[in-house]
Amino acid sequence: MTIIICILLTIVTFAAGYAFGTMRSQREAVAAKAELAAARKHADEALRAQAAALRAEFKAVSAETMRSQGDALRESHLHSLEALLQPLGRDIDRFRTQFVSGHASLDSYIKSLIAQTQTLGRDAENLAKALKGNNKLQGNWGEAVLDNLLATSGLTEGRDYTLQSHLPDGMGSTAIPDVVVHLPGERNVIIDSKVSLKHYTAYVATDDPAEQAQLLKEHVRSVRQHIKELSAKNYNKLVPNSIGYVLMFIPGEGAYMAAVNAEPTLSAEAYAQHVILINPTNLLMALQLAYNLWQSEMQSRSVHEIYTSAEKLYKKFTTFAQNFVKIGNGMQQLQRTYDEAYKQLCTGRGNIVSQLEGWKKKGLTPTSSLPDELTAQAELSDDAPIDLLTDAVPSHSAND
Repeated sequence: MTIIICILLTIVTFAAGYAFGTMRSQREAVAAKAELAAARKHADEALRAQAAALRAEFKAVSAETMRSQGDALRESHLHSLEALLQPLGRDIDRFRTQFVSGHASLDSYIKSLIAQTQTLGRDAENLAKALKGNNKLQGNWGEAVLDNLLATSGLTEGRDYTLQSHLPDGMGSTAIPDVVVHLPGERNVIIDSKVSLKHYTAYVATDDPAEQAQLLKEHVRSVRQHIKELSAKNYNKLVPNSIGYVLMFIPGEGAYMAAVNAEPTLSAEAYAQHVILINPTNLLMALQLAYNLWQSEMQSRSVHEIYTSAEKLYKKFTTFAQNFVKIGNGMQQLQRTYDEAYKQLCTGRGNIVSQLEGWKKKGLTPTSSLPDELTAQAELSDDAPIDLLTDAVPSHSAND
């Protein structure tokens, strides 16, 4: 019983000790957990603080790096941009200099052109005044226009046309038409310039219809008077082989058109008096026609000369051919005569060479000998002659 009680006491004591140890361990575990939690919290706070410090430092380093890189990049871009802009700047400066220089030159040219235009205007005005008031000057101007058309046409002075021909009229006076154009076949065309500007220029200058109508009538009257005067000179009868009409040249296109439009029968009136009215455009066409006629005539003459030369050559060749045939016939006759003489000499029966050689065999001792060709031929039994003319002349092949 005592043993059991001891055992029970032991068990109770162990259990109490175990329980007490367990409770102590639990308290220590709780304390350890609390310390661990506190340490973990402290570590987390320290880690967060360190991370914050690292982030701040990284931001500072990044900002500094970006700032330095940005400065370097900006400087690099600035150098590149300067390298690109400097040539452009030089080009702009050069262009500005050229522009200023060109502008100055253009300004100077415009001023010069304005001055020339003003001078030309004054000269034209003076010329117009002179032409309207000076008949001699008007005539010279018309002749100058006519000369220019002749030069443009391609005709040659002295050959294709004659200026200011002096033609005696049979009454002690001399007629002087402006131009006589020569055509193939020894035909001639007379051209005389007539200028009517006084009333026409006034007609163009005014805006009053009534005044225009009156001035236009005066202009037609002036042209009609020129036709009458030109017809009375009888140029077409003084120039040999003329076409029978005189070309009255009106140098101003406007003056010509104004007259013929105002008086449609004016050209017919002139034609009835052996005068043909003509303006610069139509005259140039007529002169071009004359030039083309001369070109055709020269070509025809060239063809005729070629034909004549060919005809003469054919005639000479005919004579040569006839003489050549005669020479051939003579040579053939000579060959026949030669063959006959050769036969008598050395090939025919009883020929001379055989007889002479026979005398040598009989004791004749001449100081010279006959040619071997003749003696050899004389010894042949046939009578065929040798064509010495043919043999004596070397033959020539086609390649020679």
